[in-house]
Amino acid sequence: MTAPKALPAAAAQETGGRISFVVRQPILTADEKVFGYELLFRDGVEDYFREVDSDSASRRTLDTSLQIGLETLCDGRRGFVNCTRDVLLKDYMTLLPSPLAVVEVLESVPPDDLVVAGLKRLKEAGYLIALDDFVTDDPRTPLTEMADILKVDMRQTSLEQAKELVKKHGPWRCRTLAEKVETWEEFTAAKAAGFVYFQGYFFRRPEVLHAKEIPANRLNCLRLLRTVSQPEVDVRELETIIKQEASVCYRLLRYLNSAAFAIQNEVHSIRHALTASWRARSAKMGAPGGDSDCRREPIQRTAGVGDGPCTLLRIAFAQSSTRGSRPVSNGATFHD
Repeated sequence: MTAPKALPAAAAQETGGRISFVVRQPILTADEKVFGYELLFRDGVEDYFREVDSDSASRRTLDTSLQIGLETLCDGRRGFVNCTRDVLLKDYMTLLPSPLAVVEVLESVPPDDLVVAGLKRLKEAGYLIALDDFVTDDPRTPLTEMADILKVDMRQTSLEQAKELVKKHGPWRCRTLAEKVETWEEFTAAKAAGFVYFQGYFFRRPEVLHAKEIPANRLNCLRLLRTVSQPEVDVRELETIIKQEASVCYRLLRYLNSAAFAIQNEVHSIRHALTASWRARSAKMGAPGGDSDCRREPIQRTAGVGDGPCTLLRIAFAQSSTRGSRPVSNGATFHD
């Protein structure tokens, strides 16, 4: 199945159908080589954020990254994805491959026990953890024990405070990233202070990319959620329902063919996708995994790549239930 192509937003007006937008801004090393990109949701071609619901914005960024492919969006480099508490607790980040995805914990996320447990699961699964807009006496300080990268806003932090943060938390504990670097002088000062990565208008302004959406039918998503919520799931029934919902079908195939699984032969069918997902979950839990075992599979809430289909359904349903939903003539509901 061919992935949607990420195109500059200037071409958006020339394409038919609904469009998903995402912004990327490069993150560079001290020698100005691209380490990765921060990915941000946008609801139009303008380079500013109009969405008031940060949970919805995080889900839509994940969804667009899954549709286009993180490898394509980030040119094979790391993708920093903003994560709210809800996104962390529901393990949505496990939809993206751990070798490429960086979990960027927003400043609004409290360091409570559930968040700590969620980050531990992601850390064990191989994801890098970044703390966004980290400041002196930050309430997320307990999370620095798991963090790989601390992002420091150079507009909100004085140079002296930035130096203290680097001295206290890096480089032996965390790599530090100076963001909102806008001049050569600020870049030079941040390097001298010991920062490892850099981001800001001085290097490049955010680039808006877009791809055609695959909309979700709310009724189909409800049926799927109800099916996978049963104590035991009939895989044949699940396969039949998924085939009726193109948005989930596409995302499931993209997910199973991602680097998170490293499956030798490309997954082309829904049956193959469900079997591969079940095997991955069984391997995670230490259970045997033959094809015959897949006929009736208890779906439980656990962490790991085997939860992918359920996580995909939750995202698809949330997308189809956004307040911008509009009905169409055939009874389906498309999200705005």
